[in-house]
Amino acid sequence: MATALLPAFRRNIVLFALAFAAATLAFGTVMLTAPPISEAAVSTLTDDGLIPPVTNCEFLPTGDVNSCTVYR
Repeated sequence: MATALLPAFRRNIVLFALAFAAATLAFGTVMLTAPPISEAAVSTLTDDGLIPPVTNCEFLPTGDVNSCTVYR
């Protein structure tokens, strides 16, 4: 590598490192303040301490609610 290119290469590496650090900091801040919430997360339990039943009808034709699966 030519010696004339070393300062530009070093500058590019430093800029990349700074941009990567800034992006990592932004991502970490978002994850700490507002982490993603899964749709499968149980929000509350019922009075008897069990998970509330969930009905799964998303892959059924419209109107075919008799074939829904209820999970507990």
